[in-house]
Amino acid sequence: MDIEYQEPWNATGKYADNLVKELEREVTEGHLLFQVEVRAIAQRTDSDDVLFRLPDGRCAVVHLTWSGEPEGDSRWPDTRVFESWEAWSRTGMMVDHAEFIGNE
Repeated sequence: MDIEYQEPWNATGKYADNLVKELEREVTEGHLLFQVEVRAIAQRTDSDDVLFRLPDGRCAVVHLTWSGEPEGDSRWPDTRVFESWEAWSRTGMMVDHAEFIGNE
């Protein structure tokens, strides 16, 4: 996927597998990403938010807790799902970009 990310988002690059592994450690039964095969494709440089591609084409922004272990509540890590990469780009990345540069 050839994507032009806007600040504060960047491609995950060589860290993609580590981000997926951390997500797998954190999610528990009941979380919408529990045992879902995802691919990390982007992360925010100013927070612990990571964009994951889901097998059905949707995307999920997950705020990793970096606990390294399963969360005690299946609502964590906090997750927002977008119907497509294009939807995330318009209503996620571009909103984050405007806030980041002070044009909210």
